Amino acid sequence: MSVQRLIFFVLSALFFIATSIWLKDEFCPKWMEYQKKYFEKQAVKVEKEFVAATSAKDKELLAKRLASLKRPVYEIKQILLKGDYSWAKRQNGDKVDRCMTCHIDEEKLKVAHPSAKDFPFDIYGCTVCHGGIGRALSEEMAHEGMYYHKRQMQLRLANAETMFEFWGELAVLTPEESDPNLRIEMGDFKKYSITGDKAIYVGSQKCMKCHTGLTSPHVERWQRIKFKTFERVKEAPDYIAGNEAYRKKCLECHTTGYDKTTGRYSEEGVTCEACHGPGEVFSYFMEIGKAPEGQKIAKVGTFGTPYNVCGPCHHTRNHEMRLKFFQERGGSDEWFFPQHTTPYKTSSSEKGENKVKSLPQIQ
Repeated sequence: MSVQRLIFFVLSALFFIATSIWLKDEFCPKWMEYQKKYFEKQAVKVEKEFVAATSAKDKELLAKRLASLKRPVYEIKQILLKGDYSWAKRQNGDKVDRCMTCHIDEEKLKVAHPSAKDFPFDIYGCTVCHGGIGRALSEEMAHEGMYYHKRQMQLRLANAETMFEFWGELAVLTPEESDPNLRIEMGDFKKYSITGDKAIYVGSQKCMKCHTGLTSPHVERWQRIKFKTFERVKEAPDYIAGNEAYRKKCLECHTTGYDKTTGRYSEEGVTCEACHGPGEVFSYFMEIGKAPEGQKIAKVGTFGTPYNVCGPCHHTRNHEMRLKFFQERGGSDEWFFPQHTTPYKTSSSEKGENKVKSLPQIQ
């Protein structure tokens, strides 16, 4: 065999092998293998349910589901995200997350994310927390720069800027963020840590260990006034007479860390974390000797920043239910005008005497 023929044979063989690999990846990619295994597993499960079913209606529904699982449609699954990739990062086009193409088993994902059950994956995807390249379909490229576990995600927190970048990404991805009246819960970014889990409330006692000496005037004033608001609320006639729904409205603002879904809260009263947010992240920085970084995060939400936490409670119409209660039942208006608002509940008459205001009317 001549050298020319040998070279031609070798090149032809390489071309054939390369073409075979390309055709396999094109028509039977690896992500399809994951979906095949998933549908096969689901078919076995449904088949067992079909055999065990007793009613004709259940059997009919299970039979339809089993038929679709045995003739599955293999496809690329993706979430269209807000925002665009940038040329600066050598990326362009629409921002998408295709992780669920391979990670198709939702039940398995729920088990792997027990504490992130409230995280809206259909809006934020996976890469916002885990990193990686959401657009990629090959495992190697998709997992490039990925943070697999919580510990790896937490180790990203070298400074406060990492947290701000994470919150900034959530802001970009939140559809309703442009209109505060339409914000979903995730819009309150301070409640979430770098892992996407709800941040932990550490309790005001932990704050007091250092701040009683460092910022004593501020701490003393809040302890005396806001920390004790719930004690006052519990004595109010409308709170005592109110039903569970009525009381929950009070708890939302007069407790710290109130969870609407469970009805539980971290502390009674408006304590440190009611304004500064859950202390898990910024207290972590302070404990490892990076107090300035912790301070940056603790101050977010104050001084009119985009993450303002004052508005939800200091809303002009929040006490309308109380106004209605006292208008209908009568009695002293002292419970509607709390002690700390005394300067605003009196007006001067022509003779200079103080006169108690009557209750305003609901418009």
